[in-house]
Amino acid sequence: MRVPYTWLKDFIDLEHSAQELAEMLTNAGIEVEEITTLKPAFTNVVVAEVKSLDKHPEADKLFVVQVHDGTEESTVVAGINNFSPGDKVPLAKPGARLPGDLKIRRTKLRGIESNGMLCSAEELGLELNPGVHGILVLDGETPVGAPLEEALYLNDPVLVLGLTPNRADCLGLLGVAHEVAALTGKAVQMPDTSLPVEKATQPVPKISIEDENLCARYAGLVLSDIRVDMAPVWMQIRLLQAGVRPISNIVDITNYVMWEWGQPLHAFDYHTLAEHSIVVRKAREGEVMVTLDDQERELTSEMLVIADAKEPVALAGVMGGLATEVTAATDTVLLESAHFNPVSIRRTGRSLGMYSEAQQRFEKGVDVNGCGQAIRRAARLIDLLNAGRVNGDVVDEYVAPQYPKKIRLRPDRARQLIGLEISQLEMSTIFQRQGFKVEEGTQLHVTAPTRRADLQEEVDLIEEVARIHGYDKIGTTLPSGTMTQGRRTEKQRAIKKVRETLISCGLAEVINYSFVSPQMSDKLRIPAESQLRKAVAIANPLSEEQSVMRTLLTGGLLETLSYNSNRNEQNIKVFELGAVYLPKELPLVELPEEKTILGIAMTGEFPKEHWRHKPVSVDFFDVKGVVETVLSVLGIDGVQVTEAELPWCQPGQTALLYLDNEELGWIGRVHPEVADEYDLEKPVYLAELDLAKLLDKASLITQYTSLPRYPAVLRDIAVVVPDSVSAAEVIELMRDAGGSIVEDITLFDLYRGPQIPEGSRSLAFAVTYRDAARTLSDDVVSREHQKIEEALASRFGASLRR
Repeated sequence: MRVPYTWLKDFIDLEHSAQELAEMLTNAGIEVEEITTLKPAFTNVVVAEVKSLDKHPEADKLFVVQVHDGTEESTVVAGINNFSPGDKVPLAKPGARLPGDLKIRRTKLRGIESNGMLCSAEELGLELNPGVHGILVLDGETPVGAPLEEALYLNDPVLVLGLTPNRADCLGLLGVAHEVAALTGKAVQMPDTSLPVEKATQPVPKISIEDENLCARYAGLVLSDIRVDMAPVWMQIRLLQAGVRPISNIVDITNYVMWEWGQPLHAFDYHTLAEHSIVVRKAREGEVMVTLDDQERELTSEMLVIADAKEPVALAGVMGGLATEVTAATDTVLLESAHFNPVSIRRTGRSLGMYSEAQQRFEKGVDVNGCGQAIRRAARLIDLLNAGRVNGDVVDEYVAPQYPKKIRLRPDRARQLIGLEISQLEMSTIFQRQGFKVEEGTQLHVTAPTRRADLQEEVDLIEEVARIHGYDKIGTTLPSGTMTQGRRTEKQRAIKKVRETLISCGLAEVINYSFVSPQMSDKLRIPAESQLRKAVAIANPLSEEQSVMRTLLTGGLLETLSYNSNRNEQNIKVFELGAVYLPKELPLVELPEEKTILGIAMTGEFPKEHWRHKPVSVDFFDVKGVVETVLSVLGIDGVQVTEAELPWCQPGQTALLYLDNEELGWIGRVHPEVADEYDLEKPVYLAELDLAKLLDKASLITQYTSLPRYPAVLRDIAVVVPDSVSAAEVIELMRDAGGSIVEDITLFDLYRGPQIPEGSRSLAFAVTYRDAARTLSDDVVSREHQKIEEALASRFGASLRR
């Protein structure tokens, strides 16, 4: 459950920071797994007001826009005019950076200077205004001149809760607010659920429930004069913070209310319901229906469905049907708010391989007495946003009423189990803060609302007292002494991850002495002026061979390979996590810099000899692949590999690794002269990485992206470029030219030959195109592919090889 901090503050006055609130909730048993944000991928974008909009005098498809950014008025040339004077729009000022590493500069377009760029949601990397291609028009109340990330609250914290199955009440922000109220003493401010009184002009829906054990309540409300459009930007941002993709104002409002109340809602196109009726029943064996994801589902008699007078129109609690979907042509909707049997919903979802946020809530149990409030809240929002109006009153079939449960609590028993002297008044206050009714006497009689289905017996109330009062206040008595829990630090967890990754890649860990021979520098051909020769000498060494502290792991790794090679072990893949010692000056006046380094060494042939396949000698790309795997596990992206020369490595097979212009390490093949010094006959490939720098840039929080919904289009392109142009430069230019629909670019062939001019080579790439919002047509892909070809020709003088 994602809890946007600002949204939560709508329901309770919070004086604590997000971090403090996270600690409070975690200590009370509501674990906050992480605090995250929407992380804007742009800089120097502000809110600007459109002052005027005119056609470009020299171009039919361009427009000259005067905008005010809060401090000054400037001119911007735009290619689209889906906005009007007075609108608030995002302005990327000169120097701004947009996703895709696009830098905005002042430029002249057909003789008129453009001081920035008006941005669409897609260009900002925001999933707003789905299906609308144009400049992002912000809400009218958005403050002019404010940085866009502040105006849209993109940097606002979002608490990610790891809820236990019994706390379904916290799958809604109001449930979380009640939890915070119990911890802080603040009052919960309930949202407005009042409805205007309107006479019904549409047929009143007929609702019937065939099995009250599977559906305890079903409420419906008709809304007419529906205008399907985009939801306000503020609502879309809140949904994105909650992890929900905006769709349209009606659907977004149902999702918005679900996140507020924890009560899933659904909207039907009312005119598509046969005889304007709703029947909640089990499916008939062999019935089929097409769900909103355009999949035909074969139903069984164990599945609960929502049907009209003719056929099923929705899978209860799981997904709606395509036939009754709210579309742009919809002018009347029926809002649904219901309570379904959790076991039935779980079985239906599992048998069909489906999962949704609504299903998650129904599976864990929603508050049956919250259905009416949630549907009224959604109708209220639709009315306030002028998306429709209420037509009649709520039709509520409540066939299996549930009532708050009164539970006896003995204060003495609570104190005995908890082990703390908590007064009866404090116990009573804990429950009253959460909105529970409490009757006091020699004992407490607590009426737990139906939203707290986890409170059934006295021990549940005692646990509630202990939880809110604070587990940390319960002292340890047995065993004697204070017990602590040992945990790895963030650095230790990252190092453990690196070690496990390398082992899974088939490498064995070795540990070499930190003390090495002074002759190691000679063996490695290190120049006399190099800092790597300035090794710290040991005052009382065990031997001459261990008289200085190492400045590289390479020497020890080569000694390990040599030792094994002399014992007829030729195929070796090893790694070492160890320190090197780099003094600032000699003799020492301060302690040397101690850096933790990851060293990797590979030689020989893999896999072992087998009758089905022959072993292959390791090469540069094997060790590079291991390094890239480690970087991927650590969540480090954007590392650049640049050709380089190192004294102990063979020219042409050596590279340095950079990230943000900072050197991370190197990869290379050991120079034959160095290999001879260690009596190594087979090629040896090494890598050394500065582990401290890696850990500073590491992120162990796994980032997931949803599976693509639309198919990819694959195109190949082969270009002839000068040898001085690297494949990485070509790929970077192709990504920039191809825009956001370029999903992946893979180099699959490099060729030099008689057909290729001297000093050039042919590079062949597979380009994958995909749009997350639609299926790409051949025309769209061809245009973008043409842009790539033109960019390559313009930038590198590349020619197509056909």
